[in-house]
Amino acid sequence: CETARILCAAPQEASGFLSRVTIKMPRVAIGSILTECNQLGGIPIDITWFERYDLHRGEAVLQIRSGVVGGMLEVLRERRGDVIPLLSASTCPGAYLTTACYTELKTDLLDRLRAALPVDGVLLPLHGAAVAENVPDLEGDLIGAVRQVVGPRIPIVGTLDLHAHVTAEMVRDADALLAWETYPHRDAFTTGVRGARLLLDALEGRCRPAMAMAKVPVLTGAIRGSTEGDDPFAHLMRLTKSYEGRGGVLSTSLFLVHPYLDQPGMGSGAIVVTDNDIEKAVQIARGIAEQYWARRFELEPELFSPEEAVTRGLEVEGPVVLVEAADCCGGGAAGDSVATLKALLRGNVAQTSLVPVVDPEAAAA
Repeated sequence: CETARILCAAPQEASGFLSRVTIKMPRVAIGSILTECNQLGGIPIDITWFERYDLHRGEAVLQIRSGVVGGMLEVLRERRGDVIPLLSASTCPGAYLTTACYTELKTDLLDRLRAALPVDGVLLPLHGAAVAENVPDLEGDLIGAVRQVVGPRIPIVGTLDLHAHVTAEMVRDADALLAWETYPHRDAFTTGVRGARLLLDALEGRCRPAMAMAKVPVLTGAIRGSTEGDDPFAHLMRLTKSYEGRGGVLSTSLFLVHPYLDQPGMGSGAIVVTDNDIEKAVQIARGIAEQYWARRFELEPELFSPEEAVTRGLEVEGPVVLVEAADCCGGGAAGDSVATLKALLRGNVAQTSLVPVVDPEAAAA
């Protein structure tokens, strides 16, 4: 298991990318279904979740000014791309998308894409850790469906969260995948900018993306996964980004896989996109993945029982945050655990405490 698993995507034929050099206003479709799922707990996601948070269809997509979609649209406007808006659907994390929900969103996106043909390229702002009730690899399924519609020579560029579970299907059917670079996340917009620029550069004949991913069997929670300071993941991210922009390397991405999925082939590693040099992409991606494996034990946080955590917290001056990582709503869990609450009560804690719990019956009472 110390050998990194390699997933590769070769560049499209020259008749595909390079024949579009003369296009002055490329027709670029943009469509997104974006959320993060927790298969170990949480509440199923239906269409009302997206309606409450972010669901734009057709021309309404063009009004988005923030996030990954906003970054992509800004670049397309600046470089005079003809934008074909399909669908932009995002919501907070949950258990999984119901079959009805995913079917509705996927059908809407694909129907709009078919109606807009021909297009010169497709942008897909995605997460990478979404699951549908009937489809375990939502992003791989969606990218593959888009590929079936546009054919083998139309470039598809996707963006992902750095907590993505990148599958062979995603790498096979996309021409390039780029991930967010920061955790805590603050670069959704600029990731959209990077994705759109890479697609337009390919359409203008400036590059021919060749992509490889290498992953090792490491599942790590986000506690040691910051991209700032001295965290081990921060060191790995800086290593990964050091290759970008040198020697024909178009993009590098590092992934800390979302650990609350239950899928085959999960692991952490790197995607490298080069300008028509698949061997270099493989070499760099493998080297980064091997460094990830070498630091795997550094990525493990120190864990405590609720009682131990409370006891240690009482020794600290000032505010204390007790984190039940497995019940994190931001990772798709239900947020209904009372383990910490019970430990506080058993410990006769006198300090004022706030315990958020998702419990409609308790809230009503």
